[in-house]
Amino acid sequence: MTTLNSDARRLNVKGLLIAVGLPVVLVGALVATLLGTGAFSRENQGEDASLWLWTTPAGEIARVNGLTAATDARFEIEDAAGNAVQIEQTDTHLMLRNIATGQVSAIDLATLALTGSAETVPGEGVRVALHDDGAFIVDQTQGLISQVDPTTLEPVGTTLAFPAGLTGGAFDSGGKLWVGVPREGTIVQIEPRDTGAETIATKAIAEPRQDLALTVLGDGVAVLNSTAQKMTTLRTDGSMHETDIELLGPTATADTSPGTIAAVTVTDPPSVITVNDDESRRFDIAAGPSQLLGASVEFHQRVYVPDGAAGIVWVHDLDGKEIDQIEIDSGGGPIELYHTGETLFANAVNTNSAVVVSSDGNARLAEKDRDDILGGNAPPEDEDDDDSGDEGEDGDDGRGGQEEGPPGAVTNLAGTVGDGLINLSWDAAPNNGSALTKYVIEGAGERWEIAPGQRVLEIDGLENGQAYTFTVTAHNAHGAGDTATSPSITPSAEVPGTPEGVEAVANPDGTVSVTWDEADGQGNDITGYQVEAVTGEGERRVVGQADGTTFTVAEDVLSYNNVQYAFSVTALAGSSASAPSELSNSVAPFKAPEAPTDLLAQTNPNSAGTIDVTWSQPVNNGRTIEKYIVRAGDKTEEVSGRTDVSVDGFADGATVTVSVTAVNEAGESELATTTSNTMVAPQIQIIDTSSTTSRMTIEFTFDDGGGNATCELWRWEKTSPERTEPCDGSIESVQHYASTEHTLQLKITNPVGTAESETVAVRTKDISGSVYWECPNDLLYCAENNQNGIGVHDNTQQTGLVGYTDTGNTHTAKCWTTGKEITPRGDSEQLVGGGTRAHDYHPGKNATDIWIRINYSSSSSTSYIPFAWFNIDGAGKNSTGDLLRC
Repeated sequence: MTTLNSDARRLNVKGLLIAVGLPVVLVGALVATLLGTGAFSRENQGEDASLWLWTTPAGEIARVNGLTAATDARFEIEDAAGNAVQIEQTDTHLMLRNIATGQVSAIDLATLALTGSAETVPGEGVRVALHDDGAFIVDQTQGLISQVDPTTLEPVGTTLAFPAGLTGGAFDSGGKLWVGVPREGTIVQIEPRDTGAETIATKAIAEPRQDLALTVLGDGVAVLNSTAQKMTTLRTDGSMHETDIELLGPTATADTSPGTIAAVTVTDPPSVITVNDDESRRFDIAAGPSQLLGASVEFHQRVYVPDGAAGIVWVHDLDGKEIDQIEIDSGGGPIELYHTGETLFANAVNTNSAVVVSSDGNARLAEKDRDDILGGNAPPEDEDDDDSGDEGEDGDDGRGGQEEGPPGAVTNLAGTVGDGLINLSWDAAPNNGSALTKYVIEGAGERWEIAPGQRVLEIDGLENGQAYTFTVTAHNAHGAGDTATSPSITPSAEVPGTPEGVEAVANPDGTVSVTWDEADGQGNDITGYQVEAVTGEGERRVVGQADGTTFTVAEDVLSYNNVQYAFSVTALAGSSASAPSELSNSVAPFKAPEAPTDLLAQTNPNSAGTIDVTWSQPVNNGRTIEKYIVRAGDKTEEVSGRTDVSVDGFADGATVTVSVTAVNEAGESELATTTSNTMVAPQIQIIDTSSTTSRMTIEFTFDDGGGNATCELWRWEKTSPERTEPCDGSIESVQHYASTEHTLQLKITNPVGTAESETVAVRTKDISGSVYWECPNDLLYCAENNQNGIGVHDNTQQTGLVGYTDTGNTHTAKCWTTGKEITPRGDSEQLVGGGTRAHDYHPGKNATDIWIRINYSSSSSTSYIPFAWFNIDGAGKNSTGDLLRC
């Protein structure tokens, strides 16, 4: 089942996340592009129309054409970079949901006006879905599905309610929404209608509450049951197939996939499982385990697996054989896959790179930040440009530093003649800041319109001996440029023979050598040979002339972006020329890669004498980068398949000079250089102390020496640290008794060594109390014992007398514990001279088994007084206040 262009499918699990600040206000030039007056408007009418793709760091959207793989418009959204938003798009609408705020917005692509908004709960768990005139807001968390008008976002009909925790929520090509209901073990098909959404089918697919992931296929749907390790496919003809699969690790599945085969990415160990009804296959991929290993899809009998960590889209055939690696600068972020019509888009949201893949597997780079388009950046005013820009070749936009306008005139317009024909050729017109759209050639009563990559035109059916002139005019979005007129050219039957045996060899220095057999002059003197280069897309241009039978295309004349070229040679005899030769073999020009970018060397924080080196993959200039050579000090490391390495064996605190070169078939790139230092021993110094009644805090400064350091708090008398934690300039003790002085020290440790601070004495804040024991002398007991006061003991059982204290004395308290119960009143106390009476020795105090440990005598390390005879300052008579238990 062909996916319609109106349903631009999202293949990543969470949808395209972009940063959009609303309301959206766009400039008139961009409006004109969207309305079809831009350079690529005619191509956009087919099934492979454009998609808007996001670039997070730049905070802008760029429209990439599915036919040309060209970015034809871009727009920066003010103050938008970094905001996470899900985007859905059709030919006429954009529907956005800001993940951070929950706001849903609708934009009409015909007018670029904000036409509606709705509020949802912020965060993940709500998604939007869009197809033609049907739109939904799916609250997966709540199990609510609301049809909305795609223009106004006003509700249409009543909200459909399902058990909470939905999965999926994507349209098929027929305009039906598919949602999984794991709580019931079902999948549901929903149709948008004028009066509101209707559930038109429900299918039991699993036991309730199992882990389901739903992928809408080109034919039907596939449901991954991770719990039961099964894949179920339900086809549009009503057939259902269930297949056992083995999941060895976490998985990623696409919301939609254009083919009929379901694919599952296992992120660790990296592998792919494909299911086609009753058949399943598992194969390993060369990626490393990573959360940036995305959902795989089957597209025209190939399986594509996006790998943001490696900056690669892995391509395998259905037997599991790796057939391609599509390189894309991911910037350490995800690569997201989308499809529309017969085109697959791979977008690196963290960089300005995207790739367009056609149905035959041909992958073409689409730079989202092109400047020679509407919305592109203006060049610096002092930028030097030779006005030799060639639209579509070698990445030269030919801006020339002026404001955008119609193109300039072509140069070197000339022609060679043959029997009844003329071969016109010219050099590219400067595009003046706006991409060339075509060349118009007029002459001999005819008019031709050809693509901007075509700079050779063979005109036949002419009369020998008659002089002709031709005009060539370049066009861009601003209209026709200046017209160039050829000299008078006269066809002739007196032409040399066609060269044969044309061969081409791509050389490691970036040149291409073209050779051929000497042509038969057929009675004409051969005066030279003209060499044309032809690309796989049919672009042609003259690259030079030779006196003999060899020609070398100079470095940087051709593209090194994996473009294939073949060559045709024409024999010249004065102004006449032979017919062009048969094409040579195809070659892809190449040279040594560019120097690695973003080189960074840093102290390894976990290993002494070690530095960590990272870099970004450079332009490979036509050949796969085989390895990187990292030279650090006197050490050399060769690295393949990644862009980082750790180099060890250096002295502590050494300054190390680092260089990295990339290596491909042509050799080493230029050096990228930097320096780094290895780790040194740490340092630490106490700057302040503070305390509460139970804790002590040390403030300090430190130098971690470039390593991951831990800090320890030691009490002087202990054999192990009291606290161990990452260093942040402050460390707090565990709980200690009040009114107690401690000797503290800090230690800092990294892989090089340990440093100690000076010692410092810190006392927990005092908690004081006073003794109270009312014992009048008319009581016999008091008359006999009052002279000594209250006993202080070395235990809580009222034995081991340490000394005495009396009413009114104050002591600082450390902590409390339990022991012998003391009752502070007597029911029958004997009086001096006879008789008895009841007496309260501590009015208001309850009987208690609590004993207070006090600072009493330096000769006794532990001194206790019954709580019955002690009041804590600031606390109730029967409260121990902030005292900790001993």
